[in-house]
Amino acid sequence: MSGSSSSSASINALLKKTEHYDKDERYMATSDLCEVIKRYASGSSYEGYGKIDATTERRICAAVLSLLKDKSNDVQAVAVKTLGVLLTTVQEEQVLEIADSLTDQVLDQSKSELRDVYAIGLRTLCKTVPAPMGDHVSQRLVSRLLEGMANSDDEIILACLDILTDLLSRFGATAASLTHQHESILQMCLQQLNSDSHLIRKRAGNAIGCLSGVLSDTLLVRMVESLLSQIEVATSNKGDTRALIRTMCAVSGVVGHRLGQMQIDRILPIFLSFCQPDEAQTGDDDDDHMEEEEDNHHQATSLQNEVRESCFNGFESFVLKSPTEVEPHLAKIIQAALAYMSYDPNYSYGDDEEEEDQDDDEDEYDDEDEFEDDDDDDDEDDDDSWKVRRAAIRALTAVVESKKHNPSLLWNKVYEVRRERSTTVASALVGRFKEREENCRVDVIDSFTKLLSVTVAASVSGDVSFASETEMDTTESGVVIDFRAKYANALVKACEKLLSGKKGGDRSKSSALSLLSTLCRAPGGVGGDAKIAGVFEHVKTFLSDGGTSGGLTHHTTVSKGLKLEALSLVRVMLSCNMHDPVHVKQGLHKMLLDDLCLAVKERWYKVIAEALRVLTEVPKFFVVGYTGSEDEAAKKVETSAVATTLYEAIEPLLAASDVDQEIKECALAASAALLSALHNSLTQEQMGRMLSLLLEKLRNETTRIAAIKTLSTIASASDEDSMNDNAISLTPILGEAVAVMASFLKQQSRSLKQNSLEALDIVITNHGTEDPTLADGKLFSSVLADLAGLIVDSDLHLSHLSMRVCISTLRVCSASGPAAKEHALPPALVLSTSSLLQEPALDSLLKLLEQMVVSGSVEFAELADLVSSSMDLPVLGKHAVANLAKCVGVITAATTLENRQEVVSDLLTYVEGAGSPTNPAAVRKVVLNLLVSGNLGRVVDYSTMDGVADRIQAIYLGAFDSSSEEIKHAAAYALGRAAIGSQSVLLPAMVSTLENSDQKKQYLLLSAIREFIQCQLKTGGKGLSASIPVILPNLLNHTSDAEEGSRTMVAECLGSLTCVQPTEMLQTLQELVKEHSAISAEGGHITTEGDETSKKNALVCWTAVTSVKHAIAGKASVTDLTRAMPVFLELLKQEEVTVRSAALLMVYSSVHHMPQVVSSFMKESIMPALYDVSQLTLKRIVDLGPFKHTVDDALPMRKSAMSIFATCLEKLPGSMDIAAFMPILAKALGDLEDVQLQAHHIVITASQKYPTYVVAAMENFVPPLETMFMDKTFKKKTANKTGSELERAKEWIKSGLRALLVMSKLEGSLANRRFATLVERVKSDAKFRPMLDAIEEER
Repeated sequence: MSGSSSSSASINALLKKTEHYDKDERYMATSDLCEVIKRYASGSSYEGYGKIDATTERRICAAVLSLLKDKSNDVQAVAVKTLGVLLTTVQEEQVLEIADSLTDQVLDQSKSELRDVYAIGLRTLCKTVPAPMGDHVSQRLVSRLLEGMANSDDEIILACLDILTDLLSRFGATAASLTHQHESILQMCLQQLNSDSHLIRKRAGNAIGCLSGVLSDTLLVRMVESLLSQIEVATSNKGDTRALIRTMCAVSGVVGHRLGQMQIDRILPIFLSFCQPDEAQTGDDDDDHMEEEEDNHHQATSLQNEVRESCFNGFESFVLKSPTEVEPHLAKIIQAALAYMSYDPNYSYGDDEEEEDQDDDEDEYDDEDEFEDDDDDDDEDDDDSWKVRRAAIRALTAVVESKKHNPSLLWNKVYEVRRERSTTVASALVGRFKEREENCRVDVIDSFTKLLSVTVAASVSGDVSFASETEMDTTESGVVIDFRAKYANALVKACEKLLSGKKGGDRSKSSALSLLSTLCRAPGGVGGDAKIAGVFEHVKTFLSDGGTSGGLTHHTTVSKGLKLEALSLVRVMLSCNMHDPVHVKQGLHKMLLDDLCLAVKERWYKVIAEALRVLTEVPKFFVVGYTGSEDEAAKKVETSAVATTLYEAIEPLLAASDVDQEIKECALAASAALLSALHNSLTQEQMGRMLSLLLEKLRNETTRIAAIKTLSTIASASDEDSMNDNAISLTPILGEAVAVMASFLKQQSRSLKQNSLEALDIVITNHGTEDPTLADGKLFSSVLADLAGLIVDSDLHLSHLSMRVCISTLRVCSASGPAAKEHALPPALVLSTSSLLQEPALDSLLKLLEQMVVSGSVEFAELADLVSSSMDLPVLGKHAVANLAKCVGVITAATTLENRQEVVSDLLTYVEGAGSPTNPAAVRKVVLNLLVSGNLGRVVDYSTMDGVADRIQAIYLGAFDSSSEEIKHAAAYALGRAAIGSQSVLLPAMVSTLENSDQKKQYLLLSAIREFIQCQLKTGGKGLSASIPVILPNLLNHTSDAEEGSRTMVAECLGSLTCVQPTEMLQTLQELVKEHSAISAEGGHITTEGDETSKKNALVCWTAVTSVKHAIAGKASVTDLTRAMPVFLELLKQEEVTVRSAALLMVYSSVHHMPQVVSSFMKESIMPALYDVSQLTLKRIVDLGPFKHTVDDALPMRKSAMSIFATCLEKLPGSMDIAAFMPILAKALGDLEDVQLQAHHIVITASQKYPTYVVAAMENFVPPLETMFMDKTFKKKTANKTGSELERAKEWIKSGLRALLVMSKLEGSLANRRFATLVERVKSDAKFRPMLDAIEEER
C-alpha cells in the first residue's frame, strides 16, 4: 500500500504542477508526466510501484486535455506528445472519452483559435491508439466527422478531412464499423471536390486517394466513373479541373493496378488532352510562332501548370502500376513527356533547330554560358514551369523502368514532339542536360543513367546487344544504334561541364559522377585517352584543397560525399576493363596519382578507405600500361617513382593500429596489389618493411583473415610471374607466416581455417622451395600434423583443402613424406570408405594418394594393401566400394609397369575364379576388381598386354549373366571405361554385341556406351569424333525401344554426341522428329488398338527431345541449338502426354542452362503452350480392385510449367507478361500440394520483383490461401500422420505462410479487406504460431 500511495502522490504532485501559473513549470510537469506514462507503457513500474489506478487515469486524461487549451504553444506541443503516449496505456473507455472530447472541441465553432491543436490531438489518437480499439474508435468518430464535413465552416471541414484521412490510412481495411461507412464517406468527399475552397478540394482529393485503397471493386468503379464524368463536364465547360485531376492521380497512384482496361482507356485521353505537345512552349520559340500563340502563352498560368503536373504524375503512376493496360497509350505519353520536359516559356537556351539532332551536335556543350545559372533572366520568381518539367521527366523515368527488360524502343523509336521536330527518348534526355533548374537537371541525368544501366543489364541477359565496335543492335528490330558516336562523347562533355563548377550544386555533380560510373559499364567506357584525361582532371579538382590546375578552378570547399563519389568513379574506371590500359596509365601518372595518394590523409574514414581501394587498382596499370616501345631505363625510373609514391601513401596506414577496421583491410588489399605488381620497383628496405607489417597483421586477431587473403594474393601473383623470374620472394617471412597460419588450423572459426588452408596451398606451392632452411621438412611436417584432424567426412570442403595442402607439401618437400604417411594417410584412408565422399574432396584424395606413390612417401604395395584392406569393413556401401576402386586405379596407374601388370593379372585371375558369387562380401570384392579394371583401363591400353584384352572382354560380357545386379552394372561401367584405353578392341565388341543381345543385356551395353562417351567428354572428347560413325547407327536403332530405361540411355548418349558434333547431330535429331511427328493421341494417350505407328513415333520423339535436353545441359553450341529449336518446340503442341512432358523438360533445361537458346521463341511459341498446360487436367480412374484411384496425367506437366515460370522470372524476366501470368499463378495456388509449393516460391519471387502485379492480383490469391489455412484443411493434412508425412504437411503449410507474410509486407496489400482479415486471423491462430516463429528464425 505504501508503494502505491507514493506512486499516486508523485503523479498527484505532477498533476498539480500542470496547473501552475508559470508556463515553464507547466511545461516541465507535463514533460515529466509524459516520462512517467512512458515507463508504465513499457510494462515496468515507475520507481518500483504498482500500476496507475482507474481514478488516476481519468485525472491524467482530464489534465492532458486541459493542457491542450494552454496559452503557451510549447505546453500545447508537449501535451500533444503526452497524449500520444497516454493513449497506449489507458483503458478503452478512457480512449473513447478522449476521442469524444476532442471531437467536440474540433466541431465546436466557437473554438476556432484552438481547433488546430485539438485536430492534431485527434490525429495523434488515430495514429497511436492500439489496433484492437480501432473498430470502436472508428465507430465513435466517423459519423461525427461526416456531420462536421456537412458544416459550412471551412476550418472544420479541413480538420475533419485530415482526421478522416488518418483514420482511413490506419483502419480503413480492418475496422468493420469504418468499412460499413465507405459509401457515405465517398459521397461526402466527392461533394467536397465541388467546394469553393481550393484547400478543401485538395484535402478531399487526398482523402479519396486514401479511401480508394480500401474500397470494394463496386464502389471503386462508381467513384472512378463519378470523377471521370465530373472531369469531362468541367473540361467541356472550361471549368477548374485541378482538384479532379489531382484526385484522379492520387487514386491511380494507390489503386492503378485495380483499374480495368476500359477505365484506363477513358482516363488517359483526358489527361493527354491537358498535355498537348504543341502547347509546350519554350523561350527558344521564334517570334512569329510566339505571336501566333500569344493568347495561349498568356493562358499558360500556374493553374494550367498545376493540372499538367498532376497529369504527368498520373502518367507515372499508371505506367508503373499498369504497364500492360497503358501500352496502347504509351507512345502518346512519351510524346507529351518529351515535349514538356523542355517546357520553359520564360527562358531561352539559345538553341537552333539543328541542335535537336544529336548526330550534328557534338559541340552543343562547348558554350560555357549554357551551363550558367542565370537568375536574372527569370521573368518572375513564381515561375512554376519547372514543376511540369520535373513531372514529365519522372514520367519518362517510369517508362524506362517499365521497359527495363528490353529498352531498345527508347533508343530506336523516333517520336514527333512539336513544331515538326522529332527525337528518340535517349537523345532527348541527353539534350536536356543543359536544364537550368537543378531539381529537373538531376532528374534528367538520373533518368538517362537508369536508361543506360537497364540497357547494359539487358545486354547481359541477351534481350539487347551492343555491337562489337561502335554499334548496338536490338535483337527484335535489327536497328543499329551508333552508341559511341551519338551518345558517349556528348555524355562525357556534358558531365565535364557539370563537374567543372560552372553550373549547379552538389546534387548535379553527384548525378554526373554516377552517370560516368554507369558509362564505364558500357562498351568503350568513357572513351579514349583525351576523355579519360578530361575526367581525371575534373576528379582532381574534387580531391584538391584549392587553387587551379590545368585551367580548371579547384573547389575550395568540396563536400565529403562528393570526394567519396569521385573516388568511386575512379575505382570503377580502373576496374571495369573497358579502357585502354595505356591511356589509363598515362592519365594516372600525369595528373591524378599524387592527389589519390594525398586522399588517404583525409579525415573521414570512408574517403580514406575508398582512396585505398583506388590505389589497389593502380599498380597493375604500371605493368600492363606500356606499349613495348618505351625506353627501358625511363620505364624503370617511372615505375620506381610510382612504387615509392604508392608505398609512402600505403605504409603509414598499414602500420597504424588506431584506425578504422575498414581502413586496415583496405590498406592490406592495397599493399597486396603493390607487392604483387611493382615489387621489383621497391627497395629491399621497403619490401622488408611491408612484409614485416604483413606478418604483424597476420598475428593480430582483428586483421588476420584480411592478412591471410593479402598473403594469398601476393603468392598467387608470384605464380604468374614465375615464368619470367620476376616473382617476389617471401623468404623473410615465409617460415613464420606458414607456422602462424598452421596454428590457425586449431582454432574454432571455420572461416579462419578455410582461409588459412587456401593460403597455405598457394604459398607452399609457389614459395615452398625459396627458403633452404625449410628443406629439412620439420616445419612442413608440423603443418601436416596440424591439418590431419581436418580430413574428416563431416566437412568435405575443409577435407578437400587440407589434402590439397598435403599434395603441395609433398611436391615441394620430399622430406615431409614420412610425416604425410604418419599424419595425413590414416584419416585419408578412413575418408575413402565414407559414403559421403564426393567431388571435389574425392579428386583431392585421389591426387594425394597418387602423389604419395610418385614421391615415394609410401611403397605401392603397402599402400595398395592398406586401401584393399578397407574392403574387410563390415559395413561398406556401394558408393564407398566405387571410391576405393578409383583409389586403387589411381595408385596402380602411378606405379611402375611391372606393378601394373601384376595388379591386372591378379584381378583378372580373381574375377575369373570367383564365378557368380552370392555372398555379399565376395560380391563386393568382385565388384571392386571389375571397377578397378575399368578405372585402370582409362589410362592403360589392355591390347598391348599379351592376352589381356580378350580375357577382360570375356569377363565383362560374361558378368552380364551374373545373378548379382551389382556385378552386372559394375561390368557395364568397367567395360565403358576400359574401352577408352582399348578402343580398337572393346568398342567394336560392344557395338556388335548390342544388336545380338536380349533386352536386359542391351540396357547394360547401352550403359557401357554411355560411360564411354561421357568419360571421353570429360577429357575433351578429342577421340570421340572418330567413334561416332561406329556408335550412332546402333543408338538410332534403339530410339523406339519400349523400355524407358534403354531409351534414357540412348538419349543421354545422343545428347553427349551432340556436344561433340552439334551441327550433324542436331540435323539427325530434327529429321527423326519430322519423320515421326504423326501421333494420334486423343485425350493425351494413344488409345487406338494396333496403332503401332503412333506408339513408335511417340517413343522416337520422346528420345529425340530428351537428347536435346541433355545436349543443352552439356553446353552444346548455342547457335546450332537456336537454329534447330523451332522443330523441337513443335512437340509442345502434341497431345501425347509423354512427348509433351519431355518437350517441357527440354524447355526448362534450356531456360535454366541456356536461356539465350529459347529467348526469341518465348512469347510466340513457348508461353502460349505453358499457359495451356498450366490449366490442363487429364484425370482418369484406375481400378485397383478393392478401391479406385484417380490419376491426373497432366500433373507432371503442370509442375514442369511452373518450374519454367519460376526460372523465367530469374533468367528471362522480359519474356513474361506478368499481368497475364497472375491468373495462372492464382489457379496454381489452389492446385495439388506439389504445384502449390512451386506457386508459393513464385509468389515470393514475384513479390520482390513485381510487387505491383502481386497486389493487383491479391483478390484472386486470397480464396486458395483461405482454403489452405482453414481449420478443416489443417486437420485433414496433419491428422493421423507421423514422421516424414507429418513433416511434409508442415513444410507445405510453412511454405504458404512464407508467401502470406511476404505479400502482407507489400505496399497496398493490406488495403484488400479480405486479405487483411486472413493475415490477422492466421497471425492470431495459436496452431500457426510455432511455424511463424520458425519462419522468423530463418530470417
